[in-house]
Amino acid sequence: MTKRPKIIAMVQLPPPMHGAAKMNQFAIDALAKDFDLHVIEMRFARTLSDVSKFSVRKIALAFWFFLRLIWALPRSKALYICFAPSGFAYYRDCIYVLLAKIFHVPAILHLHGRGLPNMRRSKWSGWFQKAVLKGQTVILLGESLRYEIDGLNCQSVFIHNCLSDDAFRQKPTEPWMPHNPIRLLWLSNLFYAKGVETLLKACSILRTKGIAFDLTIAGATGDISETDLVELLETFQIREQTTCLGPVSDNKKQAAFEYADIFIFPSHYANEAQPLVVLEAMAANVPVITSDIATLPEVVRGGETGRLCKPKDPGQLANAIITAINSPETTLMRDAAYQMCQEDFSNERFANRLSRLVSSIVEQS
Repeated sequence: MTKRPKIIAMVQLPPPMHGAAKMNQFAIDALAKDFDLHVIEMRFARTLSDVSKFSVRKIALAFWFFLRLIWALPRSKALYICFAPSGFAYYRDCIYVLLAKIFHVPAILHLHGRGLPNMRRSKWSGWFQKAVLKGQTVILLGESLRYEIDGLNCQSVFIHNCLSDDAFRQKPTEPWMPHNPIRLLWLSNLFYAKGVETLLKACSILRTKGIAFDLTIAGATGDISETDLVELLETFQIREQTTCLGPVSDNKKQAAFEYADIFIFPSHYANEAQPLVVLEAMAANVPVITSDIATLPEVVRGGETGRLCKPKDPGQLANAIITAINSPETTLMRDAAYQMCQEDFSNERFANRLSRLVSSIVEQS
């Protein structure tokens, strides 16, 4: 039997559950089939609210992973890393990539967020980033993120996120028909930047216009607590029309999609790249309204696979909801989105592209 090449994967895995962690699990499952995979699990946060917080514990863990990487690199053909594009984690991951360079091990940097341009604004930081990424391979989630590596002497490849096979519901044969009241769904971890407040303001506008709605909010707490959420609902006078589910399992998530008429995701998160929850809604046959940021316009093509709004614009979002309710084209968008997900965002497609990329880099090393 031919000995499989050994590669290192430095990734965050669930829990806590978020889009990048879920995609890291898909990547690990794909790479383990073709390589002798050594996983260094970078579990820095215990909860979602800890993800972006600095702590001495995280410093100690970063050093421990540094030592583990030193031990593993001499026997490895490549380093696959879920690379943080901003904050303290960016500098931590830069050190790991530089360490791989010292051992002449090529690195594959998978970007699940945005932020690299902000980390190279000064002359020194620009020089440092170029030194780290020079000659390396960067995985981007879409064409609209190419600016992340402008001016950097690195290779790039586009690999979309993916969905598990069980995320796809059976394709409906009936036209989309909204309920009355219209059933709206917001599903994500509860952070202000994910746009939940924009949605609540839009729902308040719907209420003043006499449009009946039933809003469901699902997701684990982030920088919005359960108490904060209740206060927001009372502020916008829509508490009676809103059901809050809290964190949801995969089964409960699918039940929420099946109940919903429209999925709303008005994110203005600075690091947003290609949110999985939007793809999951499409695969569940739920029409989508979301923000025109990051790669979302590549996925939610306005008027074709969904509707787009400017971030932080509740008036435009309310109008988009009203348009969707009254438009027969919503059925066509729903069906086109489902077909696109099957063709472009399958787990098999993702696994094959990632495995081929890593194989080509290993062969060249």
